[in-house]
Amino acid sequence: MDDKSIKSEYKRLYDILERAEVPQKQREVLAPVIDNLAWMKVKLDQTREEIKDASVVCEYDNGGGQSGTRENPIFKGYVSLWRSYMIGLEKFTSYLPKEMQEEVQSETADILSQVQRMKKAT
Repeated sequence: MDDKSIKSEYKRLYDILERAEVPQKQREVLAPVIDNLAWMKVKLDQTREEIKDASVVCEYDNGGGQSGTRENPIFKGYVSLWRSYMIGLEKFTSYLPKEMQEEVQSETADILSQVQRMKKAT
C-alpha cells in the first residue's frame, strides 16, 4: 500500500478539521478515525482500479456437481470496505459545520457515482 497516499489523505482530512476550527482536543480524539478513513480511501481507490474490468459475477465449481455463478468475492470485499468508509466518514463529518459537511459529502458522491458506473459497465 502506498504510505505516501495515505499520509496525503490523512493530511487532507486533518486540514478539513483545522479549517472547520474543530478544537485540538477533538482533533486528537478523531486521529484514529482519520487514520482509518485515509487507509480505507486509498485502499478503495486502488481496489477500484484493480477491479474495474472484472465481472460482477464469476463462475465456480465446488466439485460434486456444485457449480454455477456467484457474485465475484472481490466486489463483496469492496462493498464491505465502502460501507465501513461511509460510516467513518459520517462520524468524521458530524464534527464539521453544515457547509463543510456538504463539501465532504459532495466528494463522497463523486466516488459513489464512479462505483455505480463501474458496476453498470460489467
